[in-house]
Parts: sequence; C-alpha cells; structure tokens
Amino acid sequence: MYGYRARIGYTSPPAATEVFPYEFYRIVPDGVTLVVNTLPLVERDSDEVDRAYEVSLNVAHAMARAGCDIFCFGGLPINVSRGFANAEEMAAATEKEIGIPVITSVSSQRDALAALGSKKIGIVQPYDDSHGERHMNYIREMGLEPMGYVCLNTTFIKLGEVDEEHVLENARRLCREHPELDTVYIFCPHYAVINTIDKIEQEFGVSVMASLQAIVWNALRRTGVDDKIEGYGRLFREF
Repeated sequence: MYGYRARIGYTSPPAATEVFPYEFYRIVPDGVTLVVNTLPLVERDSDEVDRAYEVSLNVAHAMARAGCDIFCFGGLPINVSRGFANAEEMAAATEKEIGIPVITSVSSQRDALAALGSKKIGIVQPYDDSHGERHMNYIREMGLEPMGYVCLNTTFIKLGEVDEEHVLENARRLCREHPELDTVYIFCPHYAVINTIDKIEQEFGVSVMASLQAIVWNALRRTGVDDKIEGYGRLFREF
C-alpha cells in the first residue's frame, strides 16, 4: 500500500489542480500519499467560495470512509468565509463527526507561523493590488503585524503558469523594501514556490512560510511523520 505511513485527505480549491500534488510529492517521504478532491473554483468569486464551503463538508465524510488518516479543509479564503472563529468550530465539529483528525489551511499556516516565532510578516500574494488589503487582514486576524506585500499579478485560473523565478524576484524585492520583516509569507499553495524557500532564507536571514509547505508540514506532524526534511525551509528542517 502506497500510503503505509500516512494518507492525507485534502480538498483542493482549483477545479484544475496541478501544482499542489506535484510539490506535495516532491516534499513528503516515501509511504505518504495525497487523497485529493478538487472543488469547483474557476474564478474564485463569492458564489464559488460559498459552494466550495458546503462541498468540503460533504467531502470530509467521504475522506474518512476512504480510510484517510487526516483530513484538511483546503483554501484559506474558503475556511474563513464565515469568519476565523467559525473555521475553528467547523474543523472541531467535523473531526467529531468523522472520527479522524481534521485541520484547515488557515490553522496549518497559523501553526507554522507560531512554530517559526514569526511576528513581522511580509507577504507575497499571487493576484493584483486589489487583493493586497485582504491578505494584510489575514495576518492581522492571526494576531501578527503585516509589513507590506508584493503582487504576482496573476489570476486564479492561471496559477499553474506562475514561474518560480518570478516568485523569487518578488520575494527578494519584498525583503529589500521591508528589512524589518522576520518572515516572508507566500500565500496560496497552487503555484510553484518550494524551490524558492531555502534561497530566500539563506539570502536574507529570514524565515519563509509558504501555504503548501505549512499544510504538508502540519499534516505530517499530526499523523506522526516527524522526519526532518532538507531543502524546503526551516519549518521542515527544525520543527
């Protein structure tokens, strides 16, 4: 059986999911598998987010029946679409219903930032400037201080086309413009980022937390897979 160490269930928001599974399997050790359900998001508008929230609740039950060891509600905007507090309550209630551990994208990222000791956060976000304040507010809701953000200027349906070098260049610009930050937070787990994490940490002496990195780290640790993994940042190497 491929997932003899852990089978991780995950609801992936993009209807066309490409990057998450690829980077997941780049990171995890042998014996860990991804059980993925794609949600109906194409444009990531409010109607799609609302539908995805309801679909995710049903998928959780299917993941438990399929024998997953843990289930993750993917999509931070979906998780918090009814409030940050509701996301915690939803996860706890679902865990009680389905009988396996339940985490969320937002709880994974919050826990990763706590493990890293992050306080002053610089943001790399994939969309245009109109989404900047929303991402700053996510940081505030987590009780941390946003220092600023850079935009990759892509769209939800085009996330798979983002070039890692573009991510790296923008992360470097963020660090130069905000030398006071202690952590670079790369939002969204659906574009290529994992090869940038070590480079940014080594060049600027900061921590880097990417959404996919945090989700995979949290799922591994919650299922007892405590391997220290090199190449993808302090989070996997030290915690």
